[in-house]
Amino acid sequence: MGKRVKLSVIYKENIWAVYGNIIEESPLQIECENTDIFQNYHLIILPFVKDNNREILLLEVYNISGNVVSFKEKENISNIFFKNHYVEFCHDFSIKEYDINESEKYKKLALSLNMQELNSTASRLKEVYSRDDVENRELISFLIDINAKIDEILYLLKPKTEIEGAKEYKSILLGEEGIFFISNKSIDKDNIIIYTTIRDSGGFFSFAALCKAEEFKRCDDYIIYKGLFENINADLEDKIIKYIFRLEREMLKEATK
Repeated sequence: MGKRVKLSVIYKENIWAVYGNIIEESPLQIECENTDIFQNYHLIILPFVKDNNREILLLEVYNISGNVVSFKEKENISNIFFKNHYVEFCHDFSIKEYDINESEKYKKLALSLNMQELNSTASRLKEVYSRDDVENRELISFLIDINAKIDEILYLLKPKTEIEGAKEYKSILLGEEGIFFISNKSIDKDNIIIYTTIRDSGGFFSFAALCKAEEFKRCDDYIIYKGLFENINADLEDKIIKYIFRLEREMLKEATK
């Protein structure tokens, strides 16, 4: 069994995580359970560790034989991609471009949105539950379940939080350093604020952050942008990292079924 790897396959506004085993490094051949995904794609991204060095490669397919896909390296994007962990993440984000002289205004807005979430009962209960020395975990778990039901009701009753002038964009990657998102037009300004509320099997996850936006790749009639987080605090960073690893565990579990 060769080295286990994960490829991110992007096509239009969708991204898929495809797991496989390397059976040959030169030329690169990967045995994958699902090869149909490689029939139509815009980008294939592979994090690759060789001689203890981590590189991020853009690949293209040159042959598919059974469940073995042969690739050739198109580009090394290590210098422009995330340095740390990331996960495939297709979700709606509200994104607002702003001028540099408005930074303080949107910094306060992001802080306000995040404080609402960080001070929630659910966040405090989960923080207590995560402590190694906590007693009465069964009781805490019961309270978390009750709170989740209350959150569900409040979610349905509460008006959606909106940032004035923001537009909806689809993300494709969420990382410790930022997000990648798709736009059908050029972003005019480098400074953006992003905000999302996610409702999934783990409950509710919301955050806002200021980002520096830069163009990553153009694919047909859309552009992929990278938004790098700016000045996020340790609590929010920890929350995002935990969420990324939870999603990764769920994806791995699904892939091994």
